[in-house]
Amino acid sequence: MGFKDFVLSKFDELKTKFKLKNEQYQGSNADQLANFRIGARIKYGDASYEHMYECSKDYVRKHIAYIESHNIMGKAVQDSLTDIATYAAIMLYMRRCAEQQAKQEK
Repeated sequence: MGFKDFVLSKFDELKTKFKLKNEQYQGSNADQLANFRIGARIKYGDASYEHMYECSKDYVRKHIAYIESHNIMGKAVQDSLTDIATYAAIMLYMRRCAEQQAKQEK
């Protein structure tokens, strides 16, 4: 499998993994950003998109620390990398929501 096909297949895998985890963690009617919202309230006393975004960076840093302390063949490096990719997509969603909120407030 070449580079392009590999990367595209990883996006497909991330999509499938996200759907499964999202259903396990959230259910159909739950707050989709609950973990980030709660983390932001604990850390900042405020659950704004900006603070949820900051909390999501903390989750990413945890995985980066693991990657830094293990070599390329580390036991859970692949899991950490896929989690970072998923957090990046979630952070893009938070950014979009913050932009929409800012437009509505004007």
